[in-house]
Amino acid sequence: MIILTGFFYSLYFMILGFAARASYHLLNRTELLIEKKTDFSAHALFLGIFLHVLIFNMYQFIGLSNIMALYFTMFAVVLASVTIFFLAKKIGFHTVSIKPTSTNIIALVFIAVCSSIIFWNGIQLPEMAWDSWMVWIGKANQWANHGVATPVYPFDEWLNKPNSIYNESAHYPDALPLLYLLPKLLGWNSYGTLLTFHLIVFAMMTLLLVSRLERKGAPWYLQLILVIVIYTTPLLNNHLMITGYADIWMAMFIVIIMLTLIDYHEKGDNGVGITLLCYLAMLPMLKLEGWVWLLLFMIAHILVSLANNPHRFKLLGIFIGFIFILWILGGLHLNFPFGNIIINSEKIEFLHLINAKISFSNITSEVLIGFFRQNNWSILWLGLPFLLVSFVANKQDKASQVAHVFFILALACFFFLFYFTQASQWAKDLTAINRVVLQLVPCYIFLLFKMLIRLNNIEIKKAQTQ
Repeated sequence: MIILTGFFYSLYFMILGFAARASYHLLNRTELLIEKKTDFSAHALFLGIFLHVLIFNMYQFIGLSNIMALYFTMFAVVLASVTIFFLAKKIGFHTVSIKPTSTNIIALVFIAVCSSIIFWNGIQLPEMAWDSWMVWIGKANQWANHGVATPVYPFDEWLNKPNSIYNESAHYPDALPLLYLLPKLLGWNSYGTLLTFHLIVFAMMTLLLVSRLERKGAPWYLQLILVIVIYTTPLLNNHLMITGYADIWMAMFIVIIMLTLIDYHEKGDNGVGITLLCYLAMLPMLKLEGWVWLLLFMIAHILVSLANNPHRFKLLGIFIGFIFILWILGGLHLNFPFGNIIINSEKIEFLHLINAKISFSNITSEVLIGFFRQNNWSILWLGLPFLLVSFVANKQDKASQVAHVFFILALACFFFLFYFTQASQWAKDLTAINRVVLQLVPCYIFLLFKMLIRLNNIEIKKAQTQ
């Protein structure tokens, strides 16, 4: 029964996402084309998750009670279903029949088996003080008992606000608690339901990755190896077992953004562009460092645009001159009513997101332990030098350039954070140093396999010319 409720919960998000796509095509009076059902379902699921968070944020803003939130959610599902039906009757949608290959079937079977094993192990976990159960699922439990609109505060503020509830992690974004709340309001066995839902979302992400490899011309064995790597990387599947970790959700949305970015540059469709913006907006709603990843995506896009600009050397000279002026002035100091931006040799402060003193800590030993000696990532990171060389040595399209530059910037940001700020303490106790990396792993795996496809195609072309 708990597995069934997990499937129904996933279907709810797909209906919301499908209705959003239908609304777009109704407004534009264009037929909706569904080329590959798994791809369409996956994007409907992720888009529905974004819409659900927006809807429940609205419930909190207008102060709805839990029972009224349930009624309005049921109304939203009915409205979404009517929208889909109206599209089908008035304009219609066309489904391209794509026969699944034997590789697709084997990949589906492998994903189903791995998901079942992870589900079985996850459901056996003891109720210990996992971060996820205390923070994100814990906040959902509080809202289920006190009302979705009840404000949550840290201890000092909670003492002076009698109509609020206390949570030590009140400053964390609310997207995940709002995702986990609805099954509790419906009275379902929420942990098993959430674990099933969690695994379905991850499976959809994996199917999208396989689909993109197939589209790029990957041979069958590379597609299957991708699935094996995704589901057998130790720290990745460990976090899948412990439902509720924001890091795994960040990882899924980062790679979905990368895939959607590539689709947008290939198709130039405005609907895909809007979907991309929705996924980008989801990042800071999942975790505070989502703001960092969002900024890095923007910076990567700007850098790639500048690099392809015919006046790039002039622009590079202007940028170097700007950095030189900042160095002469002793850094950047900007004060705003909503926060400060301070960057100098002693401190980095960016609004209310980052406020860190700069001091070097040698955590090389901890990096080597986390990346290699603990076997958290098998031999995954051995491919990193080849990926970086491949990016420089081979010509890439703009979307791939943005994806690679984002990944390089993210790694640089990661190492700076742990080597030069107080975050080094989370490296020395071997905790966050792996969890932050976790958010980049599906993205890294995708880029790694894209590189292997390119090498494979080169080998095929050489064999054909001989």
